[in-house]
Amino acid sequence: MKIYPYKQGSASAKALAQALGCKRLKVEGKPYTIKYGEVLINWGSSKPNREIEGEDILNHPKCVANAANKLTTLKLFKAAGVACPEWTENADEAFSWLQWGSMVVARHKLNGHSGQGIEIYDNPEDFYLDGWKPAPLYTKYINKDQEYRIHVAGGEVIFQQRKARKLEVPDEEVNWQVRNLAGGFIFANDGVVAPDGVLAVATKAVEALGLDFGAVDVLTTKKGEAYVLEVNTACGLAGRTIDAYVNYFKRYM
Repeated sequence: MKIYPYKQGSASAKALAQALGCKRLKVEGKPYTIKYGEVLINWGSSKPNREIEGEDILNHPKCVANAANKLTTLKLFKAAGVACPEWTENADEAFSWLQWGSMVVARHKLNGHSGQGIEIYDNPEDFYLDGWKPAPLYTKYINKDQEYRIHVAGGEVIFQQRKARKLEVPDEEVNWQVRNLAGGFIFANDGVVAPDGVLAVATKAVEALGLDFGAVDVLTTKKGEAYVLEVNTACGLAGRTIDAYVNYFKRYM
């Protein structure tokens, strides 16, 4: 096995390579041909900076590009019947959601991560203000009860995590709407058992994007509904998460 990282300094790609005892390819260089009996793990690269030839590649760059672009992701989810937040490219439609009492998430970066380019509206009067610029994507905000990260590989769930609040973060600094590290949340690993509906929709989401593996962010409502937010193709790895991926890749070999 060899790993092609989305950037040379990727800590998760380095950790995975060390755990597997395999090499990482340089991000830039001459064309690389996958040799007979060799498997290349594409870790999050949607546009490789070097030409890669061969068939035995896990997470083809074209499929990673599907996951990297939020609008493309949602279109493929819709086509495959994957439950996800209601979305639109039309600002007027998003404004009508606000008028009917729904919150709206504007995504100004289709390829953003960790909350990049997100703007949340909860009041129609704040939408069309001076200096307002349209976003390429709007989603209807869903009031969440729990949020999970489900790791899927080879059509199976290999690990489950749940977003949990960091207790040392003060109440006024916690962002309950965008539950990321900056908002005071971490991933809990111990004793996480997601509902069957969460596992099913996560598996379906990875398949819809044409991926071999991915870390799927899924939220649930108090009614028990499950919605996929996105699929990560180069997720953070530590401890038991690394073990899950190592075990899968070894089984694949």
